[in-house]
Amino acid sequence: IESAGLLGKVFGGKPPKFSQQEMIELLFFPVVNEGCRVIDEGIVDKAADLDVATVMAMGFPPYRGGLIFWADLVGAQHIVSRLQQLSQQFAPAGLGGFFEPCGYLKAAAASGRRLSDGRAAGPASRL
Repeated sequence: IESAGLLGKVFGGKPPKFSQQEMIELLFFPVVNEGCRVIDEGIVDKAADLDVATVMAMGFPPYRGGLIFWADLVGAQHIVSRLQQLSQQFAPAGLGGFFEPCGYLKAAAASGRRLSDGRAAGPASRL
């Protein structure tokens, strides 16, 4: 019942119709965003560690190269733009913050830097 109420706030009570591309973005862009947080906070030494983890543990398609590798192919600018749109779209249901791009992702998009380049020099992984 709670999810039906949220659906009403976001989509006017009608079941949403998403294209295949929209579903991919809705599901994976928040995961990319969280991966960027993990990189930025120094939880992993390098982005490739996340690529291996997403393929081995999450079942991300190996032929896509891993989550961060795939995100670099999509482009940080597109991911940030779409996450901002989703944040605005889901704000009426109180879910806008879930889609808000993190600082690392925004900085990569603004500078044109690849997500796989990692964060600036700093302390080693916290793990």
